Amino acid sequence: MLSVARRDPARPARLRRQRPAARRDARAGFTIIELMVAAATLFVIVAYALASFTYQHQTYVVVDQVSETQQNTRAIASLMERDIRNAGYMVAVEAASCGIDADDSPDVLYLSDADAIRNVDELGAAMMSEKLGADVSAISAGSPDVITVDDVVIDGQATYDTNADGNPDSDFQLGAGAILVDVANPERGSRCGRVTAVSLGASPKVSVDLAQNAFGAAASNPEDLVLVPAHVYAVADGPPPELRRNGELLAKDIEDLQVAWFFDDDGDGQVDGGEYRGVEGNDYDPTALDANALREIRVNLVARTRDDDPRNPDSAGTGQSVENRDTNVAGDDGRRRRVHTATVRVRNIQVF
Repeated sequence: MLSVARRDPARPARLRRQRPAARRDARAGFTIIELMVAAATLFVIVAYALASFTYQHQTYVVVDQVSETQQNTRAIASLMERDIRNAGYMVAVEAASCGIDADDSPDVLYLSDADAIRNVDELGAAMMSEKLGADVSAISAGSPDVITVDDVVIDGQATYDTNADGNPDSDFQLGAGAILVDVANPERGSRCGRVTAVSLGASPKVSVDLAQNAFGAAASNPEDLVLVPAHVYAVADGPPPELRRNGELLAKDIEDLQVAWFFDDDGDGQVDGGEYRGVEGNDYDPTALDANALREIRVNLVARTRDDDPRNPDSAGTGQSVENRDTNVAGDDGRRRRVHTATVRVRNIQVF
């Protein structure tokens, strides 16, 4: 006899009661604790990524600024080295270089202006051994000194336009420099200063704000005095500090210019330690040196980045002190600094 399983009338009812509960469990989602853990993990990841990005960006800014500073410094140094090599070209060699040496501020460097001598091909072989310069007939002491010269064009062809008429009329440039020497007595040294005015005409005059006292009229024959046009390099106070050539901007954020002059005083063919000038313990005084003994010039440029180091903006910084400077450039601004040093031989001074 076949047995028939008896259906449990209660079973469908239980199943019906369980199905809605299962559907509710599937829609339940995350608990608040799980959400908090996930949010905290995401926050840590994002914070780490932002910190990494910020650090990399700051590093890029520092590297970019340091690279810019080094490139600008190299370009400036290249121009200065060219002017040093050309100093003394076709002019009285005593006037090759002059300067103002300071131990608590930037130095000022004067170099004879080879750019003002333009028509060398027209000078001829007979002139190539002569020393060009403006002969001085009188000096009126003042501030600035007014120096009466035979001509303001030393080579027969003017280079600079001083009266703004569009035509070159002088080899002395307004805002540039001039070097005064006694060619008959080179041991009397040189004087230098900035050109503030150029007067043309039958009795031309050059007004020069001399940094040193001019030669006394009784100490030398006026015809032995020669005035030579010069380039002048100087640092102007900021902010930011600027390096200028003939009064025109070369580069910003150049904090210091320090110069050393090397002389062969005893004529032995070598520059000994005591023959350095502008270094610690031996300052440079152009009025007491025979510039014929000058052999080399060393320039030091202290450059800084244009902005603070973003990774350490409150850093005390590192001021730089070179040559005979006894006070550091202030370095309390968080900037990076670089020092460029170059020693250049003055090739137009004849060594006997």
